[in-house]
Amino acid sequence: MIDGVIAALSPMSILFAACGVVLGIIFGAIPGLTATFGIALLIPVTFLMEPVHGMIMLAGIYAGAIYGGSISAILINIPGTPASIVTGWEGNAMARQGKAPLALGLSAVSSGVGGLISALALMFLTPVLAQLALRFGAPEYVALVIFSLVIVVVMLDTPVLANITGVFLGLIIAAIGIDPVQGTARFTFGFYQLYSGLNIVAVLVGFFCLPQAIVLAAESIGGATESTVGRIGASQPGLVARIVASNRWNVLRSSVIGTFLGILPAVGPESTPLVAHTMERKLSKNPEAFGNGSEAGLISAESSVSANVGGSLIPLLALGIPGSGAAAVFVGALTLHGLQPGPLLFTSRPDVMYTFFTGFVIVNLLMTVIGLYGARYIAVFLRVSKAVIATFVAFFSIFGAYAVNSNLFDVWVMFLSALLAIGVGTIGIPILPIVLAFILGGVLEQNVGIATARADGLGYFLGRPIALGLIAVTLAIVAAAIWRGVVGSGSHRETADPAAD
Repeated sequence: MIDGVIAALSPMSILFAACGVVLGIIFGAIPGLTATFGIALLIPVTFLMEPVHGMIMLAGIYAGAIYGGSISAILINIPGTPASIVTGWEGNAMARQGKAPLALGLSAVSSGVGGLISALALMFLTPVLAQLALRFGAPEYVALVIFSLVIVVVMLDTPVLANITGVFLGLIIAAIGIDPVQGTARFTFGFYQLYSGLNIVAVLVGFFCLPQAIVLAAESIGGATESTVGRIGASQPGLVARIVASNRWNVLRSSVIGTFLGILPAVGPESTPLVAHTMERKLSKNPEAFGNGSEAGLISAESSVSANVGGSLIPLLALGIPGSGAAAVFVGALTLHGLQPGPLLFTSRPDVMYTFFTGFVIVNLLMTVIGLYGARYIAVFLRVSKAVIATFVAFFSIFGAYAVNSNLFDVWVMFLSALLAIGVGTIGIPILPIVLAFILGGVLEQNVGIATARADGLGYFLGRPIALGLIAVTLAIVAAAIWRGVVGSGSHRETADPAAD
């Protein structure tokens, strides 16, 4: 552990952390570019780095982008990322009152504190969860993957049927290649390049990056207006620190909420600030101020959404189950460096893990300082035209897909993945279930094969209490979702019938 701390404090680690934070804030501040996009775009760049440096840089991009969305939300009331919608309610109202520097400062410090609290949770909870996961066998992993996919299907806001369709599409994509049990080719259509399956980086870049370039290019051609940001004053660190300190319980509550919700698959940073903001409004002595420039509302939203980042990495590193779309893209980075996320990562590469934990603390410290003193300068990037951004994104999407294996076939995989993402988005199927099922499909199939081969009857499964517990929880979630749907539709009919009379 001490060696990991020392490695994280090396000049190169700090440099990569700073680069990741700055790039992440820029990606997050520009409307239309997200944390998931930033990680997917720069995964190939980390191929040239040491694994731990690449992980720290991507963590900086993740945390920085989630915070960076608040800059455009505060200044022009356009959330840079979906996670900054609630920040826009409070921050832009403060900006209209002439308090833009204060809003930016509160956003930076509360985000940093929330991120640090989640970093501590990441550091102490992940090894404990990984120790528990070392007792997992094939049945436990099957149950865990099924639980994760059910959570995605049930908890996303999109229609359940669309979510289920997305999961099946992801599992089909994951099945491309050689069947690990039968040894036969599946869905390869005669292309030997597909025998080892699809390149995960090419697929992720196609899902998240190239479609965004097409959207930005279309908006530019359509004559969409560009953002205009005037001169912004400097934040007042002393005043900001006093306000955040006076809201210390608010920060703690919101950070715990953000960390907990981040651990749950499919509960991404978009919904976290809504929960924290609602709770603080109910606890506040001045609830009428919320939505009209409330400092407490801004602090709760920003601390919870940054805490969600660390929370989403806990199940990823401990179990191999990503807690959000951005965390799912992290799997591509780990795979690229030959690291398999899960409990064995702590036994095979403990140096990488503890260096990353310390690096994530440094990332949040840097994010606080850079955000507090540099947000008004980073706001200049809001003036960059959509045409320039689209060109940049398209170039790096193609370059990134090619660079991993120096294989032109991966570029075609990226293009086809982009077409699939655009197609399913057009008909209302969300991309997150597809991505999670694609990433977890191999784990599910492999462990189903192992469990089936080892099972000598029903007693084999009845003797696995963890697996049975996960299955029971999964069935309870499904039953609750069905009950909610039945009760909801029944109450809707009762409400509608009197009106019909």
